[in-house]
Amino acid sequence: MTRQTRIYFQRAVYHVCIRGNNKQAVLLTDENKRAFLDSLSVFKSRFGFKLYGFVLMDNHAHLIIEAAPLINISKIMQAVTLSYSVKFRKKYAYSGYVWQGRFKSNVIDDNNYILECLNYIHNNPVRARIVAKPEDYPWSSYGFYSQSPEKIYDFIEIDRFKG
Repeated sequence: MTRQTRIYFQRAVYHVCIRGNNKQAVLLTDENKRAFLDSLSVFKSRFGFKLYGFVLMDNHAHLIIEAAPLINISKIMQAVTLSYSVKFRKKYAYSGYVWQGRFKSNVIDDNNYILECLNYIHNNPVRARIVAKPEDYPWSSYGFYSQSPEKIYDFIEIDRFKG
């Protein structure tokens, strides 16, 4: 059976989730997580998308991305995941799929929903019982929003959602 074609919207904001193949840890170490963020940053510059939020867990990642005009979310995610996969395979002499199937994505259609999504992804490490509070987890965009200088990633943009 063929895959269902994705529908794209110009300048849409998406909540994207990607998982390690068989739910395996593919972002296990700080070095892995930094490599993923580096890939994300490179393609953010290349494709001009906006990143509003993220959390990197050991076996999956959540991203909130606004696609740039004429660039669809699949092209962005293909570039980011392929770039990271190459690094992962090289580092661990790994063969096979790094990511499980296609990424999941939902369109975020209003500012209230983006706040709900940010709350959801920032509390992911709390729900997983990794930390007690979202501000204790360094691999999310929570620090950007709480203005903790040591946790701010310079490639997040929030200009679209200012009050």
